[in-house]
Amino acid sequence: MVEELQGIVEEVRRFVPTLLGVVVISEDGLPLSYHFSRAWNVEDPIVISGLLSSATSMIENVLREFGDSEAQLLYSQGKEYSIMVGRAGNVFVAFLATADTKLGPLFMEMRRQSDRIKKLFQE
Repeated sequence: MVEELQGIVEEVRRFVPTLLGVVVISEDGLPLSYHFSRAWNVEDPIVISGLLSSATSMIENVLREFGDSEAQLLYSQGKEYSIMVGRAGNVFVAFLATADTKLGPLFMEMRRQSDRIKKLFQE
């Protein structure tokens, strides 16, 4: 599974060269699989996974208040980093990139790869 996820990351990197990493997170906030660029020092993927899961759950709670069932895609951009989190079945998939990343290719790849990642974690 890790090799398949790394293959997906490399494929996404062809379209989005500023991609720093991908992490697949359980609904409980645990990292199921991740791959980060060597150029980016991630000390603890468990902390990143927990924070991303908590933020996504909070937004899903807000959406439920408006009558929506779940978040499909969340995006946030800071000074240095962009984060996109999407749902792929029962897992969250987070794409982490530099803030100057072009959004079109990142959104396209998120949608395109979501089904592949979903299938990996259903087996």
